[in-house]
Amino acid sequence: MPSPQNRPPVIERFYAQLDEKIAEELTPEQKDGVEKAVLATSLGSRHQVDIRRSFPFFGKRFYLVFLFGRDLRQQHRQESTLSRILLTFLLLFAVLFVTCCVLLTLYMIKSALGIDVFQNFHVGIWDWWLSLKDH
Repeated sequence: MPSPQNRPPVIERFYAQLDEKIAEELTPEQKDGVEKAVLATSLGSRHQVDIRRSFPFFGKRFYLVFLFGRDLRQQHRQESTLSRILLTFLLLFAVLFVTCCVLLTLYMIKSALGIDVFQNFHVGIWDWWLSLKDH
């Protein structure tokens, strides 16, 4: 059991909400078990990517949380078929979007450098981009 100074913040918040009388009556074994359970069921574990931001929007505050890391839980959550299908389409859309952005960027760099891969054939994106300056 970590010393009170080295406890993770989630454990500190747990003990702050727990009645003092009850906390004093817990044995060291009980405290250790409770702390392990709190860490196992909370976001108190370490993540490789942990982004937590809040921001104002039209007079209200909203938050965004993005966590990424290995799933170290012993019991895995059951996923429905619909959620798997949606996740598959979301990942497919993200991969296609990123691929299109990369290809468009490479095309624009190629066009800016004046490189013609196929003679007398142009997609027209570069010409459209240049025409935007005239407006």
